[in-house]
Amino acid sequence: MIQLRKFLKGDNMAAVIVEKACGCFRNSDFEQETQFDTIDEALEKANEMCIIMNEDFCHKHKFKTEFVDGNVMIKMEMNG
Repeated sequence: MIQLRKFLKGDNMAAVIVEKACGCFRNSDFEQETQFDTIDEALEKANEMCIIMNEDFCHKHKFKTEFVDGNVMIKMEMNG
């Protein structure tokens, strides 16, 4: 999980972007891209999404957050 204070940039707009959408993600209520007023809000939402996806999805993939160019990417990798 990314620490929120590490990337504090004031009031810049930021997005949470899911890099790849697996079947579990497509069947969920999550959006592939969501805009937020601040980077802190985006980081908080992305970390929350990763926790839910890592716990509730099928476990074929592992999800993690990464800060890229002012946005928060949720990256997916094969589990195990």
